[in-house]
Amino acid sequence: MSGDRNLTVAGMERDWPEGRGIFHNKEKTFLVWVNEEDQLRIISMEKGGDVLGVFKRLAKGIGAVGDSVKAECGKDFCLDEKYGYVHSCPTNLGTGMRASVHIDLPGWTKDGVEKLQ
Repeated sequence: MSGDRNLTVAGMERDWPEGRGIFHNKEKTFLVWVNEEDQLRIISMEKGGDVLGVFKRLAKGIGAVGDSVKAECGKDFCLDEKYGYVHSCPTNLGTGMRASVHIDLPGWTKDGVEKLQ
């Protein structure tokens, strides 16, 4: 369990660790994380600079997961006209999309962190 009181109070850790999992493709560039803080976290990532390729994979994957959920239970992702996509965490309201980029900056620390301050 995370120890986060907000998650506990919201009942999001009541079945921990059962009912959770990460599913990924062979390359581990597309992952679906089920019942973590969000009910569903869909991730597309890869090393290199192909941001458009990563985004296209994400969009295609979101569509496939949404189609699968719809076929299984007849429901769509919860979308509110005013607030956007609804999540268990209020900070993720709206598009529910978050992007991060990790880059290597060769030489920035070759002389030590003190030089950067």
